Amino acid sequence: MVVALVLLTALPATRCGYIELDDQLYLRDHAPAQGLSTEAVAFAFTSVRELYWHPLTWLSHALDVELFGSAPAGHHFTSILLHALAAGLLCLVLIRLGAPTGTAAAGALLWALHPLRVESFAWLAERKDVLCAAFFLAAIHAYLHYLDRQTRPRYAAWLCLGLLALMSKPTAVSLPVILLLLDFWPHRRQASLLRLVLEKSPLAAGAAAVVYLTVTGQRSAGATLLLQGVAFPVRLENAAVSCLRYFAKMFWPTNLNPFYPYHPNLPAAWVIASGALLAALTALAIRQRKRRPWLLFGWIWFLVTLLPNSGLVQAGWQSMADRFTHLPMIGIVIAVVWTVSDWAGAQPRRQKAAAWIAGVALVALAALTIHQIGYWHDSETLFLRSIALEDSAFIRENLAAMLTRAGRDHEAEVHLLAGVRLFPQQYSLHNELANIYRRTGRLDQALAESNLAVALAPAQRPVVETAGMVHLRRGDYDGALGYFDQALRLGTPAPTIAAAVSDMGAWLASQGRPDQAEPLIRRAVELNPLLVQARRNLILVLEDQHRPAEARQAIEQAIQATGPLPEYRDLVP
Repeated sequence: MVVALVLLTALPATRCGYIELDDQLYLRDHAPAQGLSTEAVAFAFTSVRELYWHPLTWLSHALDVELFGSAPAGHHFTSILLHALAAGLLCLVLIRLGAPTGTAAAGALLWALHPLRVESFAWLAERKDVLCAAFFLAAIHAYLHYLDRQTRPRYAAWLCLGLLALMSKPTAVSLPVILLLLDFWPHRRQASLLRLVLEKSPLAAGAAAVVYLTVTGQRSAGATLLLQGVAFPVRLENAAVSCLRYFAKMFWPTNLNPFYPYHPNLPAAWVIASGALLAALTALAIRQRKRRPWLLFGWIWFLVTLLPNSGLVQAGWQSMADRFTHLPMIGIVIAVVWTVSDWAGAQPRRQKAAAWIAGVALVALAALTIHQIGYWHDSETLFLRSIALEDSAFIRENLAAMLTRAGRDHEAEVHLLAGVRLFPQQYSLHNELANIYRRTGRLDQALAESNLAVALAPAQRPVVETAGMVHLRRGDYDGALGYFDQALRLGTPAPTIAAAVSDMGAWLASQGRPDQAEPLIRRAVELNPLLVQARRNLILVLEDQHRPAEARQAIEQAIQATGPLPEYRDLVP
């Protein structure tokens, strides 16, 4: 029943498209996007440069491509199915922890139908969330089964499932601590702490390896660059405030934003109040540890599973994210379910009241979830919703990039200018403005924006490439070639530069200026000797300058480099 209700509620997400916010990373840019293959499997297990080492997530995307091709509906259905299976597993876990079947089902639905879950199953880039949750809960269920009779096969079962969770998303590094927590409640195992810790040591070793691979990947991808500008005390303040905001959104889930901007200068009153409330809740849970041990259990679960995403080690520009509550909210659900059950006890009137409250709450949550899914229908809808809730340069830039790809430069310009007002030091905003001004012929404005971008980030390859293109369009060919040489040193592929330089040379030749075109086209040939159009252009500009001997030499060199292609047939013999 739990699985069916979750499937039914989440099914509208199959009508959502791809979101131009990391979806391209998983479904376009890498080998798994082409389907299951030897190359895809090798990439999944060896790549540590794409933020995370999560081979099962890569393979799940590759399998979806095999099953559904590029149609997003099938990919979304897989995420929904995994989410529903995780809800079913949570129900089984709650039953094994001692909850009655009806109570366990209500608790699982409280977690699965909550609108905070939408981001994890409606956004394909977060497949790792639902996949990790399924294995995480399966590992816990297998561990509770192992506690009934401690045999080697049962030990191997929960250990393997735990490792699969780690291979789905790094946030599963909290699993060894959660398993240790289960030893104290509800089971109260009679064993030394050392033995209990050693029992989890293989899983803990796997978690340590995943932490290392994750940090390596995030550094190589530049996701931790924000650390350079935000001191640890500031990150600690953000973690405390965000923790309370998560807690509040679990009980009042409104204004859920796909991107919560990072605020490095939080009001002192917020920080003090958040710290005080966290301390008070912790003290209350400790004080009730004997009479209501589930409160301390649930609170520790919440804090421990939230820690990897708390922002203490900042990756990216978000201050918090709905998806970060995927595992932590289970701890709060356990605390709530056991507290309500304890309150209702064996009193029929209280039990009936609890059932009615649970029913109304679940219906309300399901309605909010379906409404929230609507915002994830497409990128533009999602980005505009985020801007309406809280404006941010990050979302403005992503919306502008989407509009630019759709050929809507004028609308993109509006959002880039708004982004600059919010965050004038973000070089990529100036760089994209320069590109729009260049494409629309406003070359003075393009130069000004390009100069700003170069001043802010002189070692960023896209910035240097844009500067070269702007100078090329302005007729400053020496300046353009200087920037292009710098871009090559930064790693821009030579054929990319060659094509741009060759095109500009061809344009100059078409304007009756072959003498100015020649050095550009010769540079294009140097950069990419196999560029047929550049070879042809060189021959033509030499003919235009009445230099037949050099033109014949150029065609001989072209044929030697690329073969006797049809493109050369109408040229000099």
